[in-house]
Amino acid sequence: MKTLGMIAAGIAVTALAVLGAGPAHAGFTDPVEFTDSGENVEDDGFGEYAINRSDPNSCLVVQNHTGGRVTVRLNYPTSGGKWLFDHDQVGVLMRNGKVVTSPSGNWNVRTNPPIRFDWVYDGNMNTRRGCNGSWVLTMN
Repeated sequence: MKTLGMIAAGIAVTALAVLGAGPAHAGFTDPVEFTDSGENVEDDGFGEYAINRSDPNSCLVVQNHTGGRVTVRLNYPTSGGKWLFDHDQVGVLMRNGKVVTSPSGNWNVRTNPPIRFDWVYDGNMNTRRGCNGSWVLTMN
């Protein structure tokens, strides 16, 4: 009987830990690391787009709903490297295990293939990662 009580207590603690964690937004916070330095890669296929808004130290979340793989590169705030997003992949840009932030809040993004995308700012997204909110770049 003692063993059954200990098992029940263990299940209750596990359930509280899972339920107490709150809703998960893993799709917006999954890390996507850069894949290379990008120094010897042709940029001919990339379309340039920029967003201007003053949200210092914001992060960038990318949502790829294009039906194919998209490569994302940054002109600002950092250059070099690329981030690959498969269809329906969503994630925050990371470099060397840290989120990429924009000191000014401005982002200049290139994609391959060139794709039109939408920008939405969420001041509460990824704040636990040290971001002053996140820009969400959605590619359809």
